[in-house]
Amino acid sequence: MIAFTGEITQENVHLLLPWKIAGMAELMAKDCGITTLEAMRRIYAMPFYKKLADEATKLWHNSSEQLYLMLALA
Repeated sequence: MIAFTGEITQENVHLLLPWKIAGMAELMAKDCGITTLEAMRRIYAMPFYKKLADEATKLWHNSSEQLYLMLALA
């Protein structure tokens, strides 16, 4: 089990991702007329997710809305 020390590292950044992805998926589902589950599948399959999961990019600092805009512009 990973103990959270208050510092985001590569070992614990994955703990933040479900909330970020859920927010992004809701926006994508609405915009694309698809289910939230399908939107989540698409996001997890995109290269953008790999960047988000990389702590060094610091993308996790952004809100789901900002991340969705970045995804749309990518």
